[in-house]
Amino acid sequence: MIDPHQVNTIISTTICAFFGHHPHAKIGIEEAKLLAKQIADAINEAGLQIAAADPASPKAD
Repeated sequence: MIDPHQVNTIISTTICAFFGHHPHAKIGIEEAKLLAKQIADAINEAGLQIAAADPASPKAD
């Protein structure tokens, strides 16, 4: 079972890193957390799921 908090943290950290490279468009951590939750909710509502990678599967390039 994937920890929803971990998923939201990964997404929000990625959002902050993305906006960190764009000086004219900043986003705070709280806004990034809310956006991450909305993204995860939209994925779930679409019937999709985020799952851990199978260590036996080859990695995609």
